[in-house]
Amino acid sequence: FPGVTDRTAALEVYTTLDLNMQRAAQDAVRVGLTRVDEALARRGRRNRRPQAALVAVDPRTGEILAMVGGRSYNQSQFNRAVSARRQPGSTFKPFVYLAAFEQAALEGRTDLTPATLMNDEPTIWTYGEEEWAPGNFENEYEGLITLRRALALSKNMVAIKVAESIGFDRVADLWNRTGVGPEKVKGYPSIALGVSELTPLEVATAYTLFGNGGTIAPLTGIPRVRSGADDLQPPRRK
Repeated sequence: FPGVTDRTAALEVYTTLDLNMQRAAQDAVRVGLTRVDEALARRGRRNRRPQAALVAVDPRTGEILAMVGGRSYNQSQFNRAVSARRQPGSTFKPFVYLAAFEQAALEGRTDLTPATLMNDEPTIWTYGEEEWAPGNFENEYEGLITLRRALALSKNMVAIKVAESIGFDRVADLWNRTGVGPEKVKGYPSIALGVSELTPLEVATAYTLFGNGGTIAPLTGIPRVRSGADDLQPPRRK
């Protein structure tokens, strides 16, 4: 640990974890994975062993209140909450709407609000000689729908159309301003569906801006370490 000179000295490590929330998180992962196992078994896929991760944080302080890195620590010490990169998918959609509402406010537009109606229907996007035909989950469409309801129901078609209405580059710009993730993303149409790979911890970091007045709260799990009479402050995550 940075600042420790005596490698044999005892350390007092203080964490932000909430014991009750940690127990609840472990129970939630266990129950959730059991249901997935049962669903796979019904489909004849008993040999598959899905994994899961969970991060719970206080968006105002950035304190990590609970973290589960996988199905079983005894079976695998790989912490998926910190190290496993996956496409965030629909968890990215709030940033699409945030970019749209921010741009509307800057331009004085009144056609992009949570009450705005947009058509939720199968749509094909054409770029040069290429066509892109994404769909909603289970191909369910509602026709005219408010943006508020479209986000609540995670409608892919509406999210893409919202991103298109302000320009995909502006969605990319808003995300890049959060400073989250290993690299900057580009304004491709598929950005609306969350195709850049992130860890659960990075997603949780980005989400702190929604409960923190638009400011990212860097996450921390170890606010203080004591070695003898010394207080050692760990570096905060960026």
